Amino acid sequence: MNIPLAFFGSSMGAGEILLILVVILLLFGAERLPGMARSLGKALEEFRRSARDLSRDLMNSHPSQPSRDAPPRAPDQSQLPAASAFADPPNGKVKESSEPAGMT
Repeated sequence: MNIPLAFFGSSMGAGEILLILVVILLLFGAERLPGMARSLGKALEEFRRSARDLSRDLMNSHPSQPSRDAPPRAPDQSQLPAASAFADPPNGKVKESSEPAGMT
């Protein structure tokens, strides 16, 4: 007699599930099963709540960063240097300095 079980590669059927439930009932007894099911339900709910809170915290942790879908913003004009700092001198000649570049 060859009975394939879910643990050896085939999908789990109703027979395997029923067998597992009977073994659990025999091991723990009918009086302890409701309490165990209640504890398992509370643990799963706490896990889901924590996962939901973590997801919400991660989504709201960086509100200053633009989303990937938002178009890029233009720079604030008050933060840019004045245009005269980059303009050529009025006479077209560059003032020669006796100091090396970058030392001013």
